[in-house]
Amino acid sequence: MFNSREIIDDKKSSNAIVVSELYDPSADQWTTSGSLSRPRTFHTATLLNSGNVLVCGSGGYTGYTATCEIYDATTGQWHSAASMLTPRGFHTATLLKSGQVLVTGGTTLDINGALATCEIYDPLTDKWSYIASMTGARSDHTATLLDSGKVLITSDAASSQLYDPSTGQWSTLKSMGLKARYSPTATTLKSGNVLVIGGIEVARYSGTTEIYDSLTDQWDTVGSMATPRARHTSILLSSGKVLATGGVGDADFLASCELYDPSTAKWQNIDSMIEERSSHTTTMLKSGKVLATAGYGYTGFLDTAEIYDPSTGKWTHTSTKLSTPRSSHTATMLNSGKVLIVGGEHQGS
Repeated sequence: MFNSREIIDDKKSSNAIVVSELYDPSADQWTTSGSLSRPRTFHTATLLNSGNVLVCGSGGYTGYTATCEIYDATTGQWHSAASMLTPRGFHTATLLKSGQVLVTGGTTLDINGALATCEIYDPLTDKWSYIASMTGARSDHTATLLDSGKVLITSDAASSQLYDPSTGQWSTLKSMGLKARYSPTATTLKSGNVLVIGGIEVARYSGTTEIYDSLTDQWDTVGSMATPRARHTSILLSSGKVLATGGVGDADFLASCELYDPSTAKWQNIDSMIEERSSHTTTMLKSGKVLATAGYGYTGFLDTAEIYDPSTGKWTHTSTKLSTPRSSHTATMLNSGKVLIVGGEHQGS
């Protein structure tokens, strides 16, 4: 049966990456920025209140790990952090309003073995602790922090759950037509509602989109994208519109992009990226422009990045390339405005 990892598992001789890189928008330059203690892909990276970045786990080709590392944004150095209690990859990590980090689900050891377990990291004590498990195992899912401080989980199950940090408990929401989908994206709108986009439904790429209303705890279906896609990205622009980029659909890698307008609940095709990209990242820069980094396309793993300017609707390449082609990496905006790229996979020998 087709699943959301097929496009990645079919890559030939992929290796995970240890080197991290920084993009400086003011200089339009990429530079290397130290190396992890071990290769990581399908991991998470979370910006802590300290301004440092917590990187957790890994999955796939390198095996599953519980180890974690912290990037010190002041020194540009990596150092070890306490390991999670369970090895996992394809999980989520969410910074709570308390400053702690919630990790949910994922996969461990066996690629078919999804997890329901969850744990919380306290940066002040450098310790992990288990919390209540979700009602069902979830992997390659989404986790979104709501304005209320609760965390919304959506995934391949036609249901969603809320974690309430004040009680430490999970509650299951009414599905209200929520579609079971693998590898979607979830974006918080300016209204506080959450837009869930695309993914894979019933072994087919999906263009459908749904909105979670954080006031009523209900789901509503909104307009579909023109192009079904998974392994794409979505990001909120300063205008309040949502930009969806690239991915893979109908066996093709995509460069196409679309904009969702919450005021009309409709999608609009816009200029495509310069290159097809799937399993890439998009990051909102302080200028309001969007950085799309690396990924995987027809030519293989990419070492290029490009920038979208909402004022012109155009894409341009960055002046330099990454040192290492990669996909399935993470991108984290630092307080300095620089963007930290961590891990991922690239062509093996």
